[in-house]
This record gives sequence, structure tokens and C-alpha cells, in this order.
Amino acid sequence: GGVLLFQAFLTAFFFFFVCSGYPAVLAFGERLLPERNRPLVLDLIRKMDRVIAGFIRGRLTIAVIQCFVFSLAYLLIGTPAAVLIGIGVGVLSIVPYLALVGIPVSILLMFLDPPGGFRGEWWWMTMAPLAVYFGGQALDDYVWTPIIQGKSTGMDTPTVRFASLAGGILLGVFGLLVAIPLAACVKILLQEVFWPRFREWSEGRARDP
Repeated sequence: GGVLLFQAFLTAFFFFFVCSGYPAVLAFGERLLPERNRPLVLDLIRKMDRVIAGFIRGRLTIAVIQCFVFSLAYLLIGTPAAVLIGIGVGVLSIVPYLALVGIPVSILLMFLDPPGGFRGEWWWMTMAPLAVYFGGQALDDYVWTPIIQGKSTGMDTPTVRFASLAGGILLGVFGLLVAIPLAACVKILLQEVFWPRFREWSEGRARDP
């Protein structure tokens, strides 16, 4: 308990000083940039900042939607404390696929307090939570993420799906979390830096690298 309180104090302490001195930190960082490339670098940083902020807002929006989806689904299949479980699983869905936690929890609760009728059968209490998870995850993968995250990051649906799959394969859960904003930042670099230089080279207006 004492360690947690001390860590919370340190976090609040440093957070206060970082926030209060943030403009000075930005000004100092700006002075470190080379004068020649300063406008371009600052423009890239602003665009990446907007993309990352949009990604965070998008994940929070999806989590709120998933809270309603999972709560309703758990109510329909007869899970005890359906709303609490649904909200918890929806919040966990901020990190893609972390909603998997809801499967064993909902199955255990249903076996401890079986609902009436056919919903109290073992096959229902085993398969229904699986169906809820895969249905909710499908909505996240194929509806909410492409529409909400794609709009907020300026990427189309295939790019969002590819970035998520690649991030998950390479870095696991952490990769799933950072894949979309990282891909959006790479896209900005390609559009604003590499592609214009490539066009200049292809048109003979720049030296052959």
C-alpha cells in the first residue's frame, strides 16, 4: 500500500511539473531543430500529433460502443452481472483482442449461477460466451475500427486491417495497440517527405541518389 501511494505521488509530482513547463520544453526542442528543416519537421510533428490524438479518441469511442454491445449480449445469453461484465470487457477492448478475458469470466459466472431454461444447459453456457466474444470482436474488427479509426487516422480499411495484423504478429498485444498510429505516421512521412523527393528524381529535377 505504501509503495503504491509513493508511486502515485511521484507520478502526480512529475506530471504537474511536465505539464506546467510543457511550453518551455516545446520551445527548447524547437530550438534544437536545424534551421533549414525546422518548418518541415514541425509540420510533420503537428500532423502526427493529430493522427495519434485521433487514434486515442477513436479507441475510446469504440470502447464506449463495445460496453453497450457486450452488456446487451451478456444480458441476452443470461450471464449474471451482465452489465458489469459488459462494461469491463468493453473497457478492456481499448486494447484490441483483450476482450478475450470475458470468455472464461462469463463461463465461470454462468456455471456458478446457471440461468433458467435452455440457457442453463452446459452447451449453452459454454458456447454462448464464445459467440458473444467473436461477435463483438467481429464488430470491432470489421465495422468500428475501419470506420472510426480509419476516419481519424486517414487510412482506408485494408490498410487498417493489414497494420493491425502485422503489429499483432510482430509485437503481440503491444503491436496491436501501436500498429495503427505507427502506420498512420509512416504514411505521413511517405506522403510528405519520400514521395515528393521520388517524384523530383523521376522527373529529373533531383540528383540520382
